[in-house]
Amino acid sequence: MTIEQRKISLINWITTLDDEHKINQIEGFRKSSMDDLPSEIVELLKISDSERIEDCIEHSSSRDLLNKK
Repeated sequence: MTIEQRKISLINWITTLDDEHKINQIEGFRKSSMDDLPSEIVELLKISDSERIEDCIEHSSSRDLLNKK
């Protein structure tokens, strides 16, 4: 199974999950992995998370995004 298939499988499993304890564990894992990131990256992710999807720019790589004027 490719990594993309594994991620989709996990997403599907999470969307049907009803166990509050397991959801809390997943959120804890997410938070701990965010703590390992540089604060600048975390801040950008928070800003991105707060934006409306209609206001987002679709891109395929950071180079594409940075080369746009």
